[in-house]
Amino acid sequence: MNGITAGVNKMKMGQKIHIGFGDDDILDEVPSRPSDNLATESHDTPHCPDEVPFRPPGNLAAKLPDTPRYLFRVFSDASEGENSSKCMKSVDAVNKTFEDIFARDPLTVALTLNEHLRWQKKKSYGDPFISWTTSLLNAIQYAIYKRKKESTKLSAISLCIVDTTLFPNGVFMEDLDLIEKFIDKGHAYNWGNRGLDNLGQLRNKQHQTYSGVYYFGEYLSQGQTNIEGRSCTVTCDKIINSKLFAFMPQFEDELKDETPLRWANAVIELRQPFYIKKQKEMKDSDFSNATTIALEFDTAWFLPMLANLLALNPRTARDPRIIGWTWEHFREELMHHLSPKVTNVVANDNIPEVLHFGKIIHGIREYYYTRSVARLMSSMEETTDIIRHFIRESGTPGGRKMFGPGDLAWYLPTVDHDYVQPLMQSLETLRGTIQELQEDTT
Repeated sequence: MNGITAGVNKMKMGQKIHIGFGDDDILDEVPSRPSDNLATESHDTPHCPDEVPFRPPGNLAAKLPDTPRYLFRVFSDASEGENSSKCMKSVDAVNKTFEDIFARDPLTVALTLNEHLRWQKKKSYGDPFISWTTSLLNAIQYAIYKRKKESTKLSAISLCIVDTTLFPNGVFMEDLDLIEKFIDKGHAYNWGNRGLDNLGQLRNKQHQTYSGVYYFGEYLSQGQTNIEGRSCTVTCDKIINSKLFAFMPQFEDELKDETPLRWANAVIELRQPFYIKKQKEMKDSDFSNATTIALEFDTAWFLPMLANLLALNPRTARDPRIIGWTWEHFREELMHHLSPKVTNVVANDNIPEVLHFGKIIHGIREYYYTRSVARLMSSMEETTDIIRHFIRESGTPGGRKMFGPGDLAWYLPTVDHDYVQPLMQSLETLRGTIQELQEDTT
């Protein structure tokens, strides 16, 4: 662990923390959001927007703020559109089309949405969509699927993580919301069991062998999405390797050439331990290996990546190794990085790995509050003792009277300001901590 500790200590943890999904043929101090106005012009491509927010009508617009803070996208040269560590471009964006889907013909949108979600190569009217996922487990399995399907190296496949709070409201929408919106328009097509209604049902369909359903936490953006300064991209060979296999050997089995090419069924199988309530004991080596992988990401992304990696297996959310080690190395930065005010986790039992990620960061936050309050109380007691000692040793009338605990408020006006100020500062900090705890609890 010493080497890992040294690596973490090299980080400058004062930065704000900022943390896709692919699109190929399928076989089975709170930072405020940028302006919601139309996106600014891209610096790399003049007259092209940095992003194209969705502008849905009615009640659907109210759902836009409920977006997970962290989303992943896996891509390679074979992925549709143009993808890089700076910008993700849909097929439409490559062809200079950036119109919001809600300003288009809804029948056409229903068709393009169905073709995109089914990963159809042939596009009837282009494709405005870019896919992301809130599940790291899903993203890793998809990267393995791509490596085998494309007969390429893991180093040729990238995983990108974005912080959605750094984008205007409406840049990302859940696939289920879009399916629900356009499902009736899809009835104009003779899709049979290959339409949007079937996709909506599939997202809640239980696997014939395992407890999970075919839901993968997919979100979509449209047009192009400029991710520079709002993301971190790492090649998959730095993630999917012996360190990962040490605590997730299932991924090593999936990577073997003799293992059938699969994605959706593999994800559901990987989730099974969550449903049988089989918690895996946290070993020091598990934490060490997960930390080594997380260190491949830039400083601001280390902590959320670490929590996502640890959430790949069902563990005790308040595991003392996770909480204690994290507290030791992050402390004050912790609430800034995983503050409940901005770290939105959208998950339920259908996506247990993300639900577990939320529980892990909640456990860390609870420990943070407990330790913060204890440290403040200790500091206040020390300061109070200093003040009492000063009064006893002074020649003031108050000093001659105070030989034991008492109400300091009566004596404070007679005490030098330099002694009182630390106590008042501690009281103010304690008030803020209690307020944050109350907000987190609600």
